[in-house]
Amino acid sequence: MKNSLAPLTFAFSLLFLAATAFAQPATRTPPPPSPEVHADRTVTFRFRAPHAQKVELSGQFLRSNQPMQKDESGLWSITVGPVEPNLYPYNFVVDGVGVADPVNPDIFPNEGFKASLVDIPGDTPGLHHLQDVPRGELTYAFYESKTLNRTRPLVIYTPPGYRAGKDKLPVFYLVSGTTDTEETWFRAGRLNVILDNLIAQKKAVPMIVVMPYGNMHVGMPRPDSPEVAAAYRVFGDELLTNIIPYVEANYRVIADREHRAIAGFPRGGGQSLFTAFNNPDKFAWIGSYAAYLTPEVCEKHFPSFIADAATTNARTKLLWLGVGKSDFLYQQAAAFNGYLTEKNIKHIELITEGGHTWMNARHYLAETLQLFFK
Repeated sequence: MKNSLAPLTFAFSLLFLAATAFAQPATRTPPPPSPEVHADRTVTFRFRAPHAQKVELSGQFLRSNQPMQKDESGLWSITVGPVEPNLYPYNFVVDGVGVADPVNPDIFPNEGFKASLVDIPGDTPGLHHLQDVPRGELTYAFYESKTLNRTRPLVIYTPPGYRAGKDKLPVFYLVSGTTDTEETWFRAGRLNVILDNLIAQKKAVPMIVVMPYGNMHVGMPRPDSPEVAAAYRVFGDELLTNIIPYVEANYRVIADREHRAIAGFPRGGGQSLFTAFNNPDKFAWIGSYAAYLTPEVCEKHFPSFIADAATTNARTKLLWLGVGKSDFLYQQAAAFNGYLTEKNIKHIELITEGGHTWMNARHYLAETLQLFFK
């Protein structure tokens, strides 16, 4: 008797083999590393774009964009350096369009374009490098803003041992800059790593750091425009009416002016200055990273803070201002320093090399962290 099941069995066997073949994972060549930091501090960047006509490397460690070379497989590459040790933003410019490095997970947070980050280590670990010290925590939080009628984000740093402790701590409000997000101060600024290291070295006191999203979704005029005060005031209302009450209801903070600091870069610096000057009963510690206020704004909105230098100096624990010589805001920031000196308002100035960069912002942050609450 002829076996009628044989053709059917053979057909099922073919289907099984085909399904097994399709189920096997495809063999893919892993993308080449980028960036690749070499021992001599040169760095190789790679980007696969076989159909691109032109690819350039842009970075804050370069004076200008550098052309990359394309091989037969469509891989563009360039080696630059040696590069001064630091943490830098960079990106590729592909046929005129800026793009992040697709194989680098270390991203610079921004409202629009996301750059990438490359860390060039030095002979010894920098303050922004992870070291063998106790670690604090970062928490993502959301609060309801009555000022803006929406839910708003915060990132909050608590120092090592906070969960197990009972003591109340001072609080530092660290404000993001123009187009930055609430994440920028820890991802690009490395706030948590720097503060962990400084606390372990006993160079900074344990503190809670609150990083709000500084964009109030209102028109932001130029810092030297009289209308900027209205935008800064919205942030101040948001901070005092919504953010501070949320923090003080949910975290163990010392709720008085002597244990409350505020600083930011650069829009965040203007917001910090305006809010602190306008509310001297709320903040005793003030920092400005590449920011300023005009004399017109100061004299219109907080005349007593400026005119009564004796009272201001007695109440202000620290007024700290930093800016780079090559910063596009240097002239305005320097003029603000001069204005405060003319009005006999005590303050500390730090003028550094470099421009409007996050390398300088981290420097200013580290300096002020070592002064706050001491």
